[in-house]
Amino acid sequence: MDEGRIVAWHKREGDAVAAGDILFEVETDKATMEVESPTAGTLRRILYPADATAPVATVIALITETADEPLPSDSVTAQPPKPSLRDGDPPASGRIPIARGPSEAEPPTTSSDGERVRSSPAARKRAQELAVDISRISGTGPGGRVTLEDVEAASSRVSPAAASKEKREPLSRMRRAIAERMTKSVREQPQFSISRDVDMTSANEKRKAAGASYTDVIVAAAAKTLRDHPRLRARIEDGELVTSDATNIGVAIALEDGLLVAVLRDADRKNLRELAAERERIEEHAHAGKLAEHELTGSVLTVSNLGTMGIDRFVAIVNPPEAAILAVGRVADRVVARDGVPAVRPIATLTLSVDHRVADGATAARYLAALAERLERADL
Repeated sequence: MDEGRIVAWHKREGDAVAAGDILFEVETDKATMEVESPTAGTLRRILYPADATAPVATVIALITETADEPLPSDSVTAQPPKPSLRDGDPPASGRIPIARGPSEAEPPTTSSDGERVRSSPAARKRAQELAVDISRISGTGPGGRVTLEDVEAASSRVSPAAASKEKREPLSRMRRAIAERMTKSVREQPQFSISRDVDMTSANEKRKAAGASYTDVIVAAAAKTLRDHPRLRARIEDGELVTSDATNIGVAIALEDGLLVAVLRDADRKNLRELAAERERIEEHAHAGKLAEHELTGSVLTVSNLGTMGIDRFVAIVNPPEAAILAVGRVADRVVARDGVPAVRPIATLTLSVDHRVADGATAARYLAALAERLERADL
């Protein structure tokens, strides 16, 4: 994440705030998140209003301990944010480094006849990226203000003269993030995949008794199996192999404009009912665009289930920086041999894709075999 868009402020200048109060909402690549105040005091100045886009680590507001405390003199002079802010160090009251605000960051756009075009900083920036003449756009914001949505709508209109009648539209934040992450994964993580068919008879009975889904039983089995396979909890970071002691499992969730990975933390410690309830909760948050930071980070392995869409088997791309991703096909009745006799069983195909820098084929095979055996024993 390089920047975020301020969606709305929950406090106004002059309001008293307590530590933990919701200050504002910010739109990131994956969700719209509420940001809490790190301290108590008075919100004295908002430097980035709603609809403005701010780079990561930029100071966007000033909070003082008292309502009449003098603001630091450098609050009037534009300065770049200090690197310490990126590390999460809260600035001391009265010594807050001020980044330039949107009005200082770029001059207002003017139309061809010299009149000022009312537009948000995010709209001006997006218009430059899309080579759209913002002065020719009719704004739908307050007072005819051109918004980000106006710019993107203008860019997506099909030219009447276009013979091919193609539709051109900008990538959303989510699609850009997916494109960047998947390109990074394929470019930097050499990957291989292995598959295994699993008899889901016992797991199906267990999930029905718990009111859980197939995704839930596979997440439970994947998490518990990871306890004995630390290499698949590892990642490459700064040239070193870093192994996590957590068994946080990511669940790929399809959204209207793409997908994201929400995280079930400590999935190996939860029973099926607890996992099912937690998975339903994070899916609701994902579709509402309200996932918190801890629900989007920290997974060591992702489960992607396209079986609900009728897919028999597929190969998924590893979600960096994780070492592996488990692709799940549909559970379907198949004729298999049992003690030399044909039998019909509910079978699912699991395909494990692995970062070859972290693990080799034998390591991956042992994990997938143990996972399959756990599912067939319904040891969940």
